[in-house]
Amino acid sequence: MRCEDTSAKLADDLAGTLPDAERQALESHALSCAACREELEGAREMWQRLGRMPADAPDTGAMRARFDAMMADAAARPPAVRSRTTRWTRRHRAMRPFLQAAAAAILVVAGIQVGRQMSQPAPAVTVPDVTALRDEVRDLRQMVTLSLMQQQSVTERLKGVSWSSQLDQPGNEVVAALIDTLMHDANVNVRLASIDALRRFAERDAVRSATVRALDTQTSPLVQMALIDFVVETQDREALETLRRLSQNKEANEAVRARAAWGIDHLEAA
Repeated sequence: MRCEDTSAKLADDLAGTLPDAERQALESHALSCAACREELEGAREMWQRLGRMPADAPDTGAMRARFDAMMADAAARPPAVRSRTTRWTRRHRAMRPFLQAAAAAILVVAGIQVGRQMSQPAPAVTVPDVTALRDEVRDLRQMVTLSLMQQQSVTERLKGVSWSSQLDQPGNEVVAALIDTLMHDANVNVRLASIDALRRFAERDAVRSATVRALDTQTSPLVQMALIDFVVETQDREALETLRRLSQNKEANEAVRARAAWGIDHLEAA
C-alpha cells in the first residue's frame, strides 16, 4: 500500500466497512510509516471522541434540501462566475487545510449518525430513514472528492481522483470534474489517473467524446498512449480519424505514432 492510498481508505476503516485484506494492508503500512500511522491514530481518536458526543436526530429532509439548493445554484452560475470561484479558491489556498478538515469531520459525523440510526431498535428507524442517511453520506463523500480535485497539491488531486473510483453511483458533477482534470490538469500523473477513473463511465457519450478530443490536445506521450488504449478498449470507432492524424503526425513521439497505428488496426478489425 502507498501513502496516498491511506487517506482514501480512512473513512471505510472508521466506518468498519473496509475489507479485512485491505484493513490488514493498512495496518501493515502504518507500522512502517510514521506519518500514516499518526494520521490513522488521529482519525481513530477523533472518531471515538465524536462517538461519545450526544447525537441529535438528523433532519434529513432539510439536509437534502440544502444540498439540492447548493448544487442547483452551482449549475446555474455562468462559466465566468465558476471560473472566478475557482480562482478565489486557488488564491486562498491557506484555508484549504481547514476546509478539508471540516469536510472530513462532517463525513465522520454523518457516518456516526448512520451507524447510530442503524443500531437502534427496529421501531425507531424506518428503511426510508436509513436510506436517506446513506444518501447523505454518499453526497458528502462526493463533495469531499470534488473538493480534493480542486486542490493545489498534486497529492490531494490524486487522492480526489482515487476517491471518485470508490463512490457509489457518483453524480454527473464527478464525471465532469474527471473530464476537466483529463483536459486541463497540469500534472501528467493526475491526468493518467483520471483516464483510469473514467473507465467506469466509458459507456457515456460525453466521456467517449472527451477522450477523443483529448487525443487531439494532449502532448504527453504517456497520456496519449493511455488514451489510445482507452478508445481501443471501448471500441470507439469515432476515434479512427483522430488516430489516423496522430499516426501521420511527424512531430508526435515515435512510440505514440506506432501505438496510434496499432489502435487503428484493432478498431478497423473489430
